[in-house]
Amino acid sequence: MSVRAALIALLAALTVAAPAAAQMSVEEARQEGRSLGNEKRQDSTLVPIDNARAEAVPGYAGTSLPQGAYFNNPERMEAEAAATRSSNEQYRITTDADRTRPTFSNTEILETTARATAVENDPSTFLAGESYSGSSGTCTPLPPATGSDGYYETSCNAGSKVTTDNRTCSISLDVRSETRSIYTYYAGRLSFMPADGGPYPARAAFDDEIASGVCWESRPIDYCDNMSAYGYTAADTCKSLGHTAVEVKCTAEAQGITPGAYHPGYVLATGRYWLSQVDEPTVTTVTRNEGQCASLAADSMCEQQSEVCTSSDPVTRIVNGVPVTQPCWAWARTYECNRITTGHNDCGTLEANGACTYVRTECLDEEPNGACAVEERVYRCPTPGSAVSDAPQYICGDDVYCINGDCEPIVREASTEFKDALVALHAIDRAGKEFDENNFTVFQGTRETCHKPVFGLINCCAGKVSGLLTVGAGAAALAGGPTAIAALATPFLTLFACSQSEMRLDIKDRMGFCHKVGTYCSSSFLGVCKTRRTAYCCFESKLSRILQEQGRVQLGKPWGAPKREQCHGFTIEEFARLDLSVMDFTEVYAEFVDAARLPDEVETMTQIQQKIEDYYDLHGT
Repeated sequence: MSVRAALIALLAALTVAAPAAAQMSVEEARQEGRSLGNEKRQDSTLVPIDNARAEAVPGYAGTSLPQGAYFNNPERMEAEAAATRSSNEQYRITTDADRTRPTFSNTEILETTARATAVENDPSTFLAGESYSGSSGTCTPLPPATGSDGYYETSCNAGSKVTTDNRTCSISLDVRSETRSIYTYYAGRLSFMPADGGPYPARAAFDDEIASGVCWESRPIDYCDNMSAYGYTAADTCKSLGHTAVEVKCTAEAQGITPGAYHPGYVLATGRYWLSQVDEPTVTTVTRNEGQCASLAADSMCEQQSEVCTSSDPVTRIVNGVPVTQPCWAWARTYECNRITTGHNDCGTLEANGACTYVRTECLDEEPNGACAVEERVYRCPTPGSAVSDAPQYICGDDVYCINGDCEPIVREASTEFKDALVALHAIDRAGKEFDENNFTVFQGTRETCHKPVFGLINCCAGKVSGLLTVGAGAAALAGGPTAIAALATPFLTLFACSQSEMRLDIKDRMGFCHKVGTYCSSSFLGVCKTRRTAYCCFESKLSRILQEQGRVQLGKPWGAPKREQCHGFTIEEFARLDLSVMDFTEVYAEFVDAARLPDEVETMTQIQQKIEDYYDLHGT
């Protein structure tokens, strides 16, 4: 039968069966009870007829039933119960919210379930001490409690270590102020003076100064029209000669200029070779002095991380009598310098812990090439708080189950139908709540990660090292915000200033909502891993996580690489192929009892059935 047909059949059965129990009124129930009482009162086999029979019945001391007075008057029973309820211990425990009621943890419930399953699978071993003759029998020890949440994986590292050292250097400003005098010359393009006694020095006389930057050509000038400054009048034929000239400016007097053959070449107004000398405003030159950082900048093992201003007030300062304005006057630059050393190992504690078992070794090299530089050694350790109680527990003769002297009768043929039904109902409920209408998938997870420096003290991936959390406590903390999260997360996560997302992941993992995908190197230096990240797929419930973990095995759909896994949900076709009957839901059986609510489940089944029918209508059967 397909999932579609199975859902329709189950929904129809529940819809037909559900109304029957809700049609009887209170008066009808009383009348039925009255009739039953009258019927049983007439049954002589149920009423003691002598003191010997009466004494054999616990709670009776005569030849008539004390409760017989209620048969014809049920209201009397109600009145007497109302009068005595305030003094009744059981009533007050049930109704008084301030009283402390007996509670049982998930661990206690799961231990009982696991052991009951072991007894159910091999009853002859554990019930061999029974005595059917009434004499005392022998006692057989119960199997140890186990559960999927009883262990967690932790790891250590061995190999090369990258040691990081942060170094700081200072940068300052060098400010230089100077005033320049600018000298202006006229120069002819010819390298010799014309026969008619042209006044200009030859342009070639400035070649050395121009090459050194002392002089430069500022603009071309008319050769014939600018001779008057030299006391020279151009001939009428000057224009026809085609001679050119240029204005040259210099920051110092030009050297090597000689007068022309027919004219001294001096400017009449100055008596010098230059036409004018003008002092410019003071020029301020500001440069950064990075000499202290030169060695770090040249070190290939160091990488610049940051640069911050350390002196910015005031922004305007007087340097050599000149006001200079700069937004910052000094900086501090930080470099991260790395050194690689070999032969490190922080696995001593795990190796010495007899409760932890070595599982596997993984290489953390970002690009493995030859021998592994950094190994990740994974161990399996018992989760704190989920270990078996040290108190001896037995199944004893006469069908009795005893814990520390408290014994209860054993029901020898336990049925699994009820818990299986709860699994089915709750699975349908979760599927309805986690159904992605856009992608037609269910049980989509969320990728979450945490980090730990290799060989470092900081560990933001503590996980179950500090024990499990109940779903209620974890959900309350997650809803309570940063303060509540910090209060419930593993204590040293707060001490090491781990991020809020890492503390939330810690709580979800301890609630049993997350599957650990694996570890990968998130930062390295020269191929040696410095920081590792652990990737998790976190779901909305334990059931969703279990369905993903065990469903992927059935489908042959392994988890992706830790660095790339995106925690995708199951498609409708994939979910239809899953066989829930062979999955182990022991971890969540106890929670199903509280979580299952038939009206809600029926409504959810109706909604998911409609979504599935819509899908097949759209895409075809």
